[in-house]
Amino acid sequence: MMMLCLILAAMAPLSELKATARNGQVFLTWKEAETPPGMTFNIYLAEKPITDVAKATRIGHHIERHSARDWWEDPASFKKGAPSGKPVGFRIQNGGERLDPADGLFVHTVKSDGKLFFAVTTNEDAQPIAATSVVATRGKIEPIWQCDGQPPPPGVGKGKPLWLSLHAKGGVVANSEYLLFGDATMGWREGLPFKFSVSLQNNEVVVRPTDRVWINRPHNEASDAGTPAIWTFWFGYNSNIFDQKLMASGTPVNYTERRNLWILDWVRRHYQPDTSRWFCSGSSMGGCGTVSFGWQHPELFAACHAHVPIVSYTYLGKGSATRLEPSCWTGTITPGLKMSDGVPLLDRMNATKFVAETKEDLPYLFLIHGRQDSSIPWENNPPFYRALSAARQGYAVYWDNGIHSTSGKDAPADVKAWSKRFHQFRLDESYPAFTNTSSDRNPGNGAPDDGDIIGWINRGMDWKDIEDTPDRYALTVLADYPGLDYPVRTDVTLRRLQQFKPRPGETLQLRVGEAKPVAVTADANGRVTLPGVTIPDQRGARLTICKSRRQP
Repeated sequence: MMMLCLILAAMAPLSELKATARNGQVFLTWKEAETPPGMTFNIYLAEKPITDVAKATRIGHHIERHSARDWWEDPASFKKGAPSGKPVGFRIQNGGERLDPADGLFVHTVKSDGKLFFAVTTNEDAQPIAATSVVATRGKIEPIWQCDGQPPPPGVGKGKPLWLSLHAKGGVVANSEYLLFGDATMGWREGLPFKFSVSLQNNEVVVRPTDRVWINRPHNEASDAGTPAIWTFWFGYNSNIFDQKLMASGTPVNYTERRNLWILDWVRRHYQPDTSRWFCSGSSMGGCGTVSFGWQHPELFAACHAHVPIVSYTYLGKGSATRLEPSCWTGTITPGLKMSDGVPLLDRMNATKFVAETKEDLPYLFLIHGRQDSSIPWENNPPFYRALSAARQGYAVYWDNGIHSTSGKDAPADVKAWSKRFHQFRLDESYPAFTNTSSDRNPGNGAPDDGDIIGWINRGMDWKDIEDTPDRYALTVLADYPGLDYPVRTDVTLRRLQQFKPRPGETLQLRVGEAKPVAVTADANGRVTLPGVTIPDQRGARLTICKSRRQP
């Protein structure tokens, strides 16, 4: 009998299952035998020893063989056809040794305090093949420092601006300083590993997450992928992404957005940046994420810069919605396909619809597009520009006749400077939104042959010397770029007001320069638009708005 037990133990796919609790998570590790391709593991949890998994909760599934291997360190995870790198294990403690890459790892985020019992099965057997227990408590998840030496201490970025930089498709952030094992809200299964970078550069806290997730199979339905670490366009993917045959019964979930929100919240707590000066930018897929994620979080970001982004995922032109198909669905996305929160996916990813419906002051948005960009269909862009103007939100856009790789390359210096200028905004400081500016060009209706081939909206529009008090608001509006013809006329809408808070329908007094005051009326939301302001020259025009009981 003893000999039989020894033989069975030797044949078991795993042994030496151990559980270690820290920082609100349980780290399960095990020694793994050589297992056949296709074998995966399941993890079960209960409050008492598990003899029947039907009476426990499955918290992990489709866990790959040798899951202790740090696949982030393998080029073959990200690029189809790339040679595999030498396997290395995950580092799961600050300054700790790496795990054996031939072994196994699963990380559970604790939901209840006390003694927790775990069991492991294979995908072919419902009977536990290993079990363990540990006393654990809930707590704040902490990312794991991946570099030599000690991690930066709390408060190292205190008072500095924060810049969220989103990379383009196909990329990965090399040499990331932090590793995070997500909870069940951050991915198709609990315990997925994510890496991100936080560094101090040019007196800013620079956050660079990586838009990659492991799905434990080649993503062959994505024509430009085919790797097991997929990109998600900074949004998310199908809840059953691990098995293409099950995706039709799955649901699109914004896992990547949730993960980015967790990263930003942790950086806020640990690095302590100035929360009034947060910014988001990116190019290509990074620009897409800037519009669909950063720009749509006005409570976080003061301004955004998006280079060649998809602004709305539709089937116009070449169909930008096709970008979501491989990861979110099994083919054409219908208007009725809903996310896990009940919102139709195409509505959620339609920034034109978003801007038309929102009542908030959105981050000032700088955009660059190319009319011949086959990756980013031009047809979506003019409707988005018109929606921004109709909503009187703050933005500036430049377009040329470039393709995806050349758009904006030969833009004027003042337009290229937008990539620095967006860092000057603050959440605790108001700004003017310009619309109907007389120097604007015509983007057309979206047809390839309609509108100006090279053009812009709100190029050169600027401001200075803001005064924002309970009874009085003033600023100087400017217009300037090489070759600009004066005078310039524009409508000015006051955004993100701090102390000057007109009541809905309140009558105010406006003075432009030394001209006689005229009456203006706040709209139903208390927002103020100053129509037909004339900027005579480079010196600009001083605007002063007062409550009726005071003279400007």
